[in-house]
Amino acid sequence: MSESEGRVEAVIVQLEAGSILLPRSALLEVTTRPGSSLEEDEVSAERPWLAAPLLWKELQIPVINVNHLLDPARDTGEDHRRFTRLLVLQGADEPESLPYYALEVRGTPHPVRVTPQNIFALEGVETTPWSWRVKASGVTTHLLRLDTVEARLRELPGTGRTARSSGTSETRPAPAD
Repeated sequence: MSESEGRVEAVIVQLEAGSILLPRSALLEVTTRPGSSLEEDEVSAERPWLAAPLLWKELQIPVINVNHLLDPARDTGEDHRRFTRLLVLQGADEPESLPYYALEVRGTPHPVRVTPQNIFALEGVETTPWSWRVKASGVTTHLLRLDTVEARLRELPGTGRTARSSGTSETRPAPAD
């Protein structure tokens, strides 16, 4: 067995409290936008984890505030920053219905190699429907369940298909090769 077999390239990203572990292959881009995306009139009492959508490459994509997803009791008044950092991910389960979405986080992704020898589940810790608690490369973190997150996004009205931006710019076909 070669050294690269059984190894997963991943990233660990800091949250307000804790961190998340994501597969590197899902991450397309790191971007920012001004201020916190959680405006008081936009926060839904039933879905406080759903932030304002992001306009990315002329597409309007759903944004998940990971802090609120993992800690629903979190006070949204704590999220006042000059900018928010967003990780744009490609949909994995059903990319035709949810090609892209973004995660609102605090830190920048730090690469890590995960092997069967350096990741293990933490026993006796609370899990959520959205993540498992693991220790990877010496860091206790949330292993985000992207399949569950994507399934929940597909259930929301208007997020089953990524919408094109409706602005004054026109969409032109790609030039032929």
